[in-house]
Amino acid sequence: MTLYWEVGRRLLWPFTYGLFRLRRHGMENIPRAGATLIVCNHLSTKDPPLVGMAALPRFVHFMAKAELFRRPAIARVLRGVGAFPVERGTGDRDAIRFARDLLGRGDAMIMFPEGTRSRDGALRPFFSGAGMLALEPGVTVIPAAIWGSQARLARVQVVFGAPIDLSDITGGSKSERVRRATRRLAQSVADLVPRVGGPHQTVPEGAPSLD
Repeated sequence: MTLYWEVGRRLLWPFTYGLFRLRRHGMENIPRAGATLIVCNHLSTKDPPLVGMAALPRFVHFMAKAELFRRPAIARVLRGVGAFPVERGTGDRDAIRFARDLLGRGDAMIMFPEGTRSRDGALRPFFSGAGMLALEPGVTVIPAAIWGSQARLARVQVVFGAPIDLSDITGGSKSERVRRATRRLAQSVADLVPRVGGPHQTVPEGAPSLD
């Protein structure tokens, strides 16, 4: 962990487990080491730090919208706590390459494949970047769900599910394999949402959007 994250973790602890009363489940499903991709639904700007705290003791990286990195001082802190920029909705190849490099060296990262927050709690279509990274060799893919972060002071719960088996996704074009992997990721996350207090979810159809 970096110094920024160590300081941030200590500062966040009373808010995470006091104010938001975070409860986490399924910690045994997160590998202690090795390339790990956690995919989660997205309800609030608080989700990245809350899911990151829930994933401890693993230090996790996460994508954050590029606009947050415009100011050098803020960018330095964000990078220090494991964030890296992504131009959302553009198929940002630099961000995907950076994420692939992180996984290639055995790090863990969280992705929110919906690309933006769900305003009503219903799962939105996933962008394909998560499915692409999930198919990288040696990557353990962990589905996760969060609930409660969309409310001001509600109890927040995070659950980590069992690793997603993608070994049968072979043959066909790369785009078809990525499509199948992305849908399986979405289904796995959808199945977890009710376990943390959310409503039943169906895998959304249609193209992903930031609107």
